Amino acid sequence: MAIFFFLLLFAGIAYFLYTSQKSTKKASSHTETEIEQVLNSSIDFYQALPVSEKKENFKNRVVHFIQHVRFTSVGKAKHTLLDEVLIASSAVIPLFHFPNWEYRNIHEVILYDDHFDHQYNVDNDHHIMGMVGEGALNNTMVLSLRALREGFEKTEGTNTAIHEFVHLIDKADGVIDGVPEYLIPKKMIEPWLRHIRATMQDIMQHETQLNPYAATNEAEFLAVMAEYFFEKPTLLSRNHPELYTMLQKIFSPPSTTEKNG
Repeated sequence: MAIFFFLLLFAGIAYFLYTSQKSTKKASSHTETEIEQVLNSSIDFYQALPVSEKKENFKNRVVHFIQHVRFTSVGKAKHTLLDEVLIASSAVIPLFHFPNWEYRNIHEVILYDDHFDHQYNVDNDHHIMGMVGEGALNNTMVLSLRALREGFEKTEGTNTAIHEFVHLIDKADGVIDGVPEYLIPKKMIEPWLRHIRATMQDIMQHETQLNPYAATNEAEFLAVMAEYFFEKPTLLSRNHPELYTMLQKIFSPPSTTEKNG
């Protein structure tokens, strides 16, 4: 009887390990060629990369993300390959200069057709465009398809998906607090926090044209400034050179930039 019990226990453990490993890579109906075609037509960041090795690296990481993260459309939402590539690119862009980084805190992206509220009701009057899941939705991101697509179509310097992935990067150290400890040099943490608070004060006193949402808290400041950094770098570097330089040290530090070409 004891032998039977242990055999049954071993079989259960083996099955669990098998299904766990199996679930880390999902079947994808998209070929690398199809994904590359979307990158070439829709992702400015990818198109601007000057070296073929960099483009290959970016494409491979996008493919990897699509193969390992589940995309789920809810209600009226109907996502396409384009949407999956937009999301995967939004994940890769902030970490492009960190080739060994792999997201450990996202397994699924849930997509609604429009903006939603905290109860996930979809309506034109609702204002949430994306959020990082907590509690029962841990390791999940929720996005509005409209906001996702508009982030890559418009030029205001806003990109909801990049914003949410920066929150995930920030969360990797255990807390979303505006200090991405895995990226930011330790000696820079204190001056970074000082600069955040000073700039938030300027925003609240209307002494800058930066998006007022950045003054919500330190975490939102980081995510909003990352949008500017990747979407409107010239504007940010011209109007806020010190802030731009600090973000450059966080997202594309010289050592990793040189290492990657």
